[in-house]
Amino acid sequence: MDDQKLRNFYLESQVKNASPGQLLIMLYDGLIQHAETADAEISSPEIIRDPSSASRAVTRCIDILTELNTCLRHNIEPALCATLSDLYLFFTREFSQAFDQRESKRIRAILPLIRDLRGAWFEADRRSNKFQPDPVAAF
Repeated sequence: MDDQKLRNFYLESQVKNASPGQLLIMLYDGLIQHAETADAEISSPEIIRDPSSASRAVTRCIDILTELNTCLRHNIEPALCATLSDLYLFFTREFSQAFDQRESKRIRAILPLIRDLRGAWFEADRRSNKFQPDPVAAF
């Protein structure tokens, strides 16, 4: 099995075995990773000649934000979901404008907010799992 197939198998296995909270954190991790790439690519003088890698990174960020927005359950927590939806739309606009205007500072401005959200979801997932019964201890 080559390295890419092994990596894909590992990632697929991780996703299939992840809890909803872990999946959410994976999405945020991907968003952060692609945002950092987009920042670096937009900052690069090479973007003038070939904007494709910056475009791919920004597109991936927007795809992840769209997925995060789509997964919101407005019927359960309407106020929180409305706030998160507004944030996701704001982030989407910032990524789009950062690319269109070649202003990576827009990405650097929102990255701390995205990292804070990821940290909050990580903590919420950690706390919710803390109160789950240990399946191993049941035996």
